Amino acid sequence: MNFFDLTDTPTEDIYQAIGQFIADAIPEAWLSATAHAEIEEDDHGLTFGIYVPAAAPDIIRDFAAGAELYLAFDELRRRLRKPGHAPWVKAQFELQPDGHFDLEFTYPEHP
Repeated sequence: MNFFDLTDTPTEDIYQAIGQFIADAIPEAWLSATAHAEIEEDDHGLTFGIYVPAAAPDIIRDFAAGAELYLAFDELRRRLRKPGHAPWVKAQFELQPDGHFDLEFTYPEHP
């Protein structure tokens, strides 16, 4: 998968890539992990990740969120944009160790 051009990549493959990136970025056994993306404008945004380690379920640790994660979220944002509507500005991808995930989007509020 070419992370610099995801236009021909099936959406399901992008979801799988996000999950795999998260799993690969965590250096220990974990109970849950969440990648966050905040994209306000085209090509301007950030990604970050947190996880709950299996050995210490009462704490939360960070994991490195690289350019591939940002590009995958940016492509999802482009694909999910509906004509006449603002695109989402935040996304949260919560992953379980068995591969199940939940994906939530936040859209801008209009007065």
